[in-house]
Amino acid sequence: MTRLLTCLLTALALLSGCALDKEEALRAQLSAWVDLGETFFFQSSMSCTAAVFHTAENPRITSLVGRARSLNTGMKMLEAGRPVLFAVSGKSPNAVTEDIMSRDLPQGLGVLNSGLAGVSCMTDLVKSVYYQAIRNPASSLVFVPETGAMVVLDKQAMALIYVRGNG
Repeated sequence: MTRLLTCLLTALALLSGCALDKEEALRAQLSAWVDLGETFFFQSSMSCTAAVFHTAENPRITSLVGRARSLNTGMKMLEAGRPVLFAVSGKSPNAVTEDIMSRDLPQGLGVLNSGLAGVSCMTDLVKSVYYQAIRNPASSLVFVPETGAMVVLDKQAMALIYVRGNG
């Protein structure tokens, strides 16, 4: 009985140390897309990840991420499983997500879930930065279907915000 209890406690301890993402690996992935500065915030658990990285002035996402200038193009790219930068003129990341939900509810819910699930890993200050960024039409939205991650580039705040939930 003592062995079983010890095994269970060990397993729980190991599981509690698991995180969806590691900061170094995430920085390596995102650095291929955007010139990153220092990490402002990073928190990852078994259920969510939230990160905020400073960027250079006038940051831009490289051509390694496919650009969609229309919602239809972006949705086709998502269906193909490719990361998509939604460069829909005049639309905030929040508005793009709402438009995706209007056209394809399951796909839209996947994008929305990524953005909402990552909030659980944020402090109040990071939530404030995130909510401001997703409502800003000058911000860019990247969705990564492979991992279910949402990336928001807020050029005005010179910040890249990464959110992801498990499930």
